[in-house]
Amino acid sequence: MKKTWIYGAATLMLLGAVTTACGSKEEVISSTGAGPKVATTVAGSQAESSVKTVASGAKPAIDAQVSKVDGRNVTITYETTNFQLSADSMDKANVQGQGHLHLYVDGKQKAMIGKTGPLTLNNLAAGKHEIRLELQQNDHKDLNVEKILNIEVK
Repeated sequence: MKKTWIYGAATLMLLGAVTTACGSKEEVISSTGAGPKVATTVAGSQAESSVKTVASGAKPAIDAQVSKVDGRNVTITYETTNFQLSADSMDKANVQGQGHLHLYVDGKQKAMIGKTGPLTLNNLAAGKHEIRLELQQNDHKDLNVEKILNIEVK
């Protein structure tokens, strides 16, 4: 429980720093998975993963889709193939087939995600937006595997 609380606090601080550095205070990201309901968290209390493994040594992939648009809030579901998301491994030595996601909204990094589950972008400005999810190794090196979603908020 203590490790989860510390991880959650660190995630909130990191997310706050990324959001502040990007100059956007309108967008808030939340997780709808298990765990405490905190408006700005991406990773919940469990480091869960639902990775589909097709073949050993196969190239990682990501699939994502917009599952719900509710006013200015957009929920995205995503799933990886041949790649395990691991919040506990961020900033550690690379492990083949393991890492995390970087989330970008309109080209600005908004979060690092270490678990599978729906995520919600809250309070997006009206208009068109590009949401990009990129697979990253544990040390944040880009794997050149991404999914881009184009959405319009009215």
